[in-house]
Amino acid sequence: MRVPLPLRYAFVSGQAVLVLAGLAVLSLWPPREGAMVLVALDGRDAGRLAAPALDTGLSLSGFGPFPNMLLVSGERAQAARLLDRGVIALAAPGGLCGPGART
Repeated sequence: MRVPLPLRYAFVSGQAVLVLAGLAVLSLWPPREGAMVLVALDGRDAGRLAAPALDTGLSLSGFGPFPNMLLVSGERAQAARLLDRGVIALAAPGGLCGPGART
């Protein structure tokens, strides 16, 4: 049985979307230890993220490129404690948080 051509393209494009989504997740997954960026999901500014980050044992490195981002250094397990406060930790890629980031 032959699969109609439009349906065949749907399967291929669906697989491509899944692969790209997987690559995006893997590239932003926070490292076990090292530089991370904290992102406030409620939009609060990075200044209000400093105290919770310090309370969990993370060290501050600077501000991210957006007002709701804070660059920190530490362990992923420490940053995971901020999830219940609406803050997620992501890897700090050089293109996003490198020289162009506010410090």
